[in-house]
Amino acid sequence: MSATTATSNRTTSPHSILLDYEVHHSRREQPAPLMPPSAASTQPQNWPSDHYRVPPYRPTNRNLDQSERPSGASNVERGFIIVMLHGVWINATISRVWRFTGGILNDRIFHYKIGGEW
Repeated sequence: MSATTATSNRTTSPHSILLDYEVHHSRREQPAPLMPPSAASTQPQNWPSDHYRVPPYRPTNRNLDQSERPSGASNVERGFIIVMLHGVWINATISRVWRFTGGILNDRIFHYKIGGEW
């Protein structure tokens, strides 16, 4: 016994394809009616009133004694902090010194590729 199948060619226009992507808007929601503000409520006695612990304004102390602000407990800590805070400056200074001295022999040291140079 043989089986027969039928296929139908369905032609679609670009307009019918774009109908699938058409935006359909629903009705707008009605906003809830605004309630009038109630009478002022009283806060508990222990309610904090220091504005989330924001300190009061203090002008800059131009006569600050640096001994009041330790920069590390030991010389190793002090050196680490200085290198970390001045790292980019130190790298740029060493790069500049190298470029004018040993950079004549090897210009690849202290040369970093940036975007577009790969």
